[in-house]
Formats: sequence, C-alpha cells, structure tokens
Amino acid sequence: MQGEKQKVKSSQVLTSKPSTITNNIILVIVSLYFLVDCVPKVAIIDQMGIHWLLIALLNLIAGLFILKSNEFLNGIKSLFKNKVTWLYLAFVTISGISIFFALNKSEGLVIYARLLTICITVFIFGILFYDRKNLLKDLVVVVMLIVLAQSFNGVMQFFAGLGKIDLSTLVNSLQSTTGNKNIFAAALVIKIPLIIYCILKRQGIFRYLGLLTLFLAVLPVFFINARSAYLGLISSFLIVGGLTIYLQLKSKAMAQFKLNSLLILGIYVLAFFISQNTLNKAKLFNQTTVYGTFGDRLGTVVDTNNEATNIRLKYWKGAFNLISKRPLTGVGYGNWKLYSPLYTGPLINDNLFSKHPHNDFIEIAGESGILNSIIFLSIFICAFFSALSIIRSKRDPEIKLIAIIILGSLAGYFIDAFFNFPSERPNIQVLFAFILGVILTNYFASTGGHSESHRPISKLIFIVPTILFGIVTVYVHTLAFQSMKVQWVVDNDLNSIDNLPGAIPNLKYAQVNSVLPDYPQIAENSEIIAFKKAKYLRVEKRYQEAIHLLDSVQYQSPYLPYSDDLRCNIYLETKQLDSAFKYGKKAASIKPRNFYYYRMASYLARVNNDIDGVHKLFKTYHTYRNDQQSWSYYALTMFYSKANRAEVKKVVDSGLKYFPQDTIMLSYRPLLPK
Repeated sequence: MQGEKQKVKSSQVLTSKPSTITNNIILVIVSLYFLVDCVPKVAIIDQMGIHWLLIALLNLIAGLFILKSNEFLNGIKSLFKNKVTWLYLAFVTISGISIFFALNKSEGLVIYARLLTICITVFIFGILFYDRKNLLKDLVVVVMLIVLAQSFNGVMQFFAGLGKIDLSTLVNSLQSTTGNKNIFAAALVIKIPLIIYCILKRQGIFRYLGLLTLFLAVLPVFFINARSAYLGLISSFLIVGGLTIYLQLKSKAMAQFKLNSLLILGIYVLAFFISQNTLNKAKLFNQTTVYGTFGDRLGTVVDTNNEATNIRLKYWKGAFNLISKRPLTGVGYGNWKLYSPLYTGPLINDNLFSKHPHNDFIEIAGESGILNSIIFLSIFICAFFSALSIIRSKRDPEIKLIAIIILGSLAGYFIDAFFNFPSERPNIQVLFAFILGVILTNYFASTGGHSESHRPISKLIFIVPTILFGIVTVYVHTLAFQSMKVQWVVDNDLNSIDNLPGAIPNLKYAQVNSVLPDYPQIAENSEIIAFKKAKYLRVEKRYQEAIHLLDSVQYQSPYLPYSDDLRCNIYLETKQLDSAFKYGKKAASIKPRNFYYYRMASYLARVNNDIDGVHKLFKTYHTYRNDQQSWSYYALTMFYSKANRAEVKKVVDSGLKYFPQDTIMLSYRPLLPK
C-alpha cells in the first residue's frame, strides 16, 4: 500500500508539472501582447504600424503553441458554446463580405487584415485563459506594472512642463507611446478595473503597488481632459463599485471590503482634487485654452454650442446621410475614409481632415451595413446581461468578481467606441480582445461539464485556418509597416519645402518610386500613395507623367481635393489656365473652407476674366468663414480685375465694415470712385 501511495503521488507531480509550465508560457505570451503598447517610438508615420505587425506575429506564435498541445481542446470547443462567439463571427464575416461592394477593395483588405488580426487574438485569449482564472491574478500584476510605468511618466511629464509650456500643448503631449492623448486616456480607463482587481486579490507589495498605480493612472486621465475618457471613468467606477458592493453584501464579508472600498474611493477623490487644483492654477496663465477642469469639460458634452460637441454631431448627421444611401451593404469595410470628405469638407477649415465619424457603431453601419452595426452592438448587450446573470447566480464568488471587472473594462471600451474610433488603434484592440476572449470561453460561457473528447480533428479545424489567416495578416502588416516607414521619410522631405518657392526636396522621384510600395494604395494621412510620387514628378518638371499618374489612380480616392489641387498647380505652371481654373474650382468645391483653395481658384477666375466666378467663389467661402484674409483677397482680386470700379468699391466698403483696420482694403479706397 505504501508503494501504491508513492506511485499516486509521483503521478500527481508528473501531471501537474506540464500544467505549471503551460501556465507560465501562457502568462509570457499574453504579457507580450500587453507589452506591445510599450514598444518605443520608431521613425514611422504612425506607431500603430509596428504595433499591428507585432500583434500578428504574436498570433502566429500563440497559434503554434496551441497547436502543439492537447491541453487546449476543451477551450477550443467551448468557444462555440457561447452566443457572443457567433455574433462576433457574424460581424467579422459580414465586414469581409462588404469589401465586395467597396470603391477601393485594396484598401478594404488592408483594414480588414487588422480586424482579422484582432479576431484571431480574441480566440487565442479565450483558449489560453479557458479554465485558468488564477492566471488573471498574475496577469493583472503585469498590467499593473505597465500602467505604473506609463502613468508615472505621464504625470512627471505634466508637472515638468507645467508653467513652462502652454497648457493646450502640454495636455496634447501626454501620449505615452500611442501618439495621441485620447488613445492614452482610453487605454488607462479600460485598464483601471484590472488594477482594482489587483488591489482586491493580491497581497503585500503588489497590493500597495496597485494602490499607487491606481492613483497615478487616474491622475493623467483627469489631466488629459478627454471627455469620453471622463465618461468611461465614471461608468467603470459606478459599475465596478456598485456591483462589488452588491456582491459583498450578498456574501456578508464586509470587514476587508470596507477597507478596500475606502482605499480605492480615497484614491479617486485624492486624484480628483489634486488634478482640479492643478488645472485651475494652470488656467490662470492660459486664459485661451480649451482645456479646463473636470466640470468644465464634462459640461460641454451636452452643450451643442460647444465647438467640439457641435462638430461631432455634424459628423454624425453627415454620416447618417451617407448611410441612408447604402443601408444594407455599406460603402465597404475600410472605405469610410474615402467618402468622409463628402460631408466633412464643409465642416472643417483648411486641410484638416477627419477619416472617422467619431463613433465606431456609426462607422460600422456606414462601411458594412446597419445590420452589422446592430450585431456589433448586440455583442455588448449580450455581454452585459451575461455578466449580470453570473453576478446573480450561485457560482463561485471569484467568477462573479471577474465578471464585474470585465464588465467595468467593457464599459470603458463601449464609451470610447461611442465617441471615438478605438477599432483603428492596436493597443485598445488588444484590450478589447482580452475582454472578449475572457467572455467567450471562461466566465460568461455555459456552466456545463467539460468534454473529455480529444479528437485531433476538432483542434485542427480551428487552429490551421487561424495560422493560415495569421500568415496572411503578417504579410499585409509587413507591407503596411514598410510603407509607413517610407511615408515618414517622404512626408518629412516634402514638408521641408512647403511654402518655399523654388525649393528642391532631397529625394528624387526615382528614389521614392523604388522604395515606396504601391500597396497599400492609401497613406495614413489619407493621401493616395501615387499622389506623393506625383509631387516629385512636378518638382522635376515631368508634368505629363505627373498628370498621367494622377489620372490613373483617381479611382482609388476620388473625393479628396489633393490631386485636383496638384493638377491645378501643374496646369498653372504650364500656362494652361483653363485647365488650371477647372481643377482649382473643383478643389475649392470639395473643401469650401480652405483658404488656399479659395485663393487659388479666385486668382484663376480673375486671370480667366470670370468676374461672376470671383463673386461665386467668395460667396461660397463666406458662407462658412467670415475672416479678414478672405475679404482682403476678395478685394485684391476685384481691384486687379476688369470689373467695374463701382463694383470694386462696393466689395471694399463691405469688407471694411467687418475689418475696418485692414491695410490692403484701406489702400484701395483712395483709388476708387467716391
């Protein structure tokens, strides 16, 4: 009997050891996904290029790891027992089908590769964490350390620049490695519930570090002044706080809970008062800044007279008009940016451009149809009610707490998706994949017993396509990454000669053409890649080649004014004034608030002796902007035209009513009839 006991004990060691090794490997793999957010900035037009590529590579590594082991069979099978899985797969599938209706299918595939990447990540997270809830306690320590480093750096950067840098510039500089303050704030909001989980479940040094991290994470969210982040912070706080109170009241374990609650609440309150006091003092030296305190910024959310709120509402209205034209199929996944100039042109001054309607649900409806947007929304609704059912059930309190934490993070993501476009940002998408992965196969899944069937085919059917799709996404992201690196060099080269007549860029067309790939066709600043090449041809006075190149790629993004403006300048340089006027008017009509386009078209109207055209161009511009520079140029154009002098005087007198100190218009007055 003694030998038999020894045999059993030895067997237990042998069976537990691989599980421990597997858990450690899983922790490393998942930690690497979260560490993608910490990759130092590289010379690239947008940091997300390197992030997408790294996530796709991690998917391949994780997929091969899952393929090698039979420990994940139950996790794979459990994926398809959850209705959220089928909703998400339906969303991804319909998004892919919509590309067949896209204006630019190539661009659709580039953006769809990102969705496929996150789809794979979702399922990998779900499989890896299946029935491994204890791993979350270790993972949140990793997340906590990452947030501690990022938020500490952000707080130090803010206080170092306070009083030395304009407040608006300082706030906008709080970006971490994301390249945008709003993305940084959104990521913190989504991670904060995980920090709270670390405080609740860990002891000793990690608990104290969790408390410090929570303080340092909440502080920059207040400093950054992102209204969607404020709403997300409030929502997650109320959800996690309210449901945790409910959970503790039901379990009657109040002593430790009261202490934790007071500590967490105290941290929020302390961070709030420190941030508001600091921002109030900073505002005294920055009277013109749009940023302010928590109350100032949150109050503008419902203020339709506020410029930022008003412009977002106009985006949504314009987006709804576009959606109404193709409600079933949409314009094709990844193609919204091609159509957005149709409604953003009259809304934004000069060359500012918005690729997104600042609402992922609206953008999904516009790209792949209203039904697909409803399906995407249903994922959140199902997750919410599934979490509530778990919290009210008789399941393990640990499972209930995890459901609350995941729901708090999901609320932060939902708010950001409603006001911004987190679907484009890889660091936010990793968080979404983690949240959804946990939902799919662990805590919101059915509570039925585990299947013990170990049929290899069940694993291969899932993993082989995952790896194949993973290889495709790595290839696409590699092309995009290479393009983004060259875009960085090319854009800086071209920007160096902006507004410098006769200046020559460092690069030649032949160099740019050889290193800048044709795929993707659309650059990150929404310019057609071929447009950048055509600018070099123009500098080298290879005008016909430039025109031919622009004409050959016009279909790739027909609603942007950039190519029309370049054609206008080329025809002007070649003395083809009729053609120059044609494309100058076209650019001005697409962006009627752009002063440069207005000025060029107005000049060409004058040299073509089209006085009515001069009036029409100004009337259109004046509809959107009543500024001194336009009145001054309108008067100049009319003065040097062949228009009747009385007509010119009328223009000058009208302009001086608005801007009586304008020196140009005042100089014309003595030269005009009394």
